Amino acid sequence: MKRIYSLAILATFILSFTSCEDFMDMHKEYIKGGEIIYAPKPDSVYFIAGKGRVLFNCRTYNAPNVRSIDVYWNDGLDSLIIPVELKTGYDSISVILDNLEEKSYTFKIQATDNFGHKSLFMTDFGTSYGDTYQATLNDRLVESLTLSDQEGTIKWYYAPQYLVRSEVRYVKKNGSQAIVKVPSTDDLVQLPDVKPGSTFEYRSLYIPEEVAIDTFATAWKEYETPFPAEYKYDRSSWEVLSVSDVSTSEGGGMATLIDGDLSTYWQSAYEGGDAPLSHWAVIDMQTPKNISRVELYRRTGNKDTKSIELYVSDHPDANAAGWIKIGTVVFEEGDSSSITIPGSIDMKGRYLKLLLSDSNREPYTSVAEVYVYGK
Repeated sequence: MKRIYSLAILATFILSFTSCEDFMDMHKEYIKGGEIIYAPKPDSVYFIAGKGRVLFNCRTYNAPNVRSIDVYWNDGLDSLIIPVELKTGYDSISVILDNLEEKSYTFKIQATDNFGHKSLFMTDFGTSYGDTYQATLNDRLVESLTLSDQEGTIKWYYAPQYLVRSEVRYVKKNGSQAIVKVPSTDDLVQLPDVKPGSTFEYRSLYIPEEVAIDTFATAWKEYETPFPAEYKYDRSSWEVLSVSDVSTSEGGGMATLIDGDLSTYWQSAYEGGDAPLSHWAVIDMQTPKNISRVELYRRTGNKDTKSIELYVSDHPDANAAGWIKIGTVVFEEGDSSSITIPGSIDMKGRYLKLLLSDSNREPYTSVAEVYVYGK
């Protein structure tokens, strides 16, 4: 029995040895010259689009023996061998591939170590942009223009996809030029000290993809509509100093004359008896103003107010001498009316007085808003 068991073991050993020899014979053809050794391949690669170029980014891990990162494109007809000195652990390189025709590319990347061993290939994609993409770009559209004594304001329509910013080139009051850059996230752009009545140029700058290394700019273009020849004074620091009388039960009171809200108004007093004509209000404009036009709004839907006389002075006392009359605003059917001040009138003054000496329904008057313009 023991002899039979020993013979069985011997037969199994012979068969196993023969099988191993057959297995090695099958693979000898593929490992001629020895076992294949690979260099460590990059941990990750990616390409960022540009103008006639792309940015190649490569990250490695534990590759201090790698001597070059090799990039191939156009089916291997073009290549760039990048010498490197990499650290243990994570390391990275970034290299520009320039002079590229405008198209999308398939890139193959491998590493070569100090012993000449090559890594397995990695594949990634990138795009170079040029004139064809440039021809598709349009400027961001202008919705409206406004002008104050401090600045001009451009309001834009929505920003197209991949717009980075807009640039505006304009003329200042002293004749010099200035450029303002505004990001695509902003719908308004302010142009400090812009010259009234002047035009401006603008252009739009894009990137071709969500992430890119270059911007593409449209040509400078003159906007067909100039800024208004007159500007609206900024009233944010103004104050209504005093009034002859006021109805506090409705309208909001005297401060509403310059609050920008046409639904509020200064109403002549009528509680406990009607305040007689004339009614007046004094506004502190903070500094003397060169006034070219005054625009007034009476209470919406109410025609009590008939006309308003306008005066300027360097002193705030409504009853003092020295007020200079600059004109009278007469209301017809609508809620608003304005008057242009002749240039021959010396109208400079810090304080503006509104005098209401008549009414369509005596003695009642109401005023919603006062706007002052200059040139």
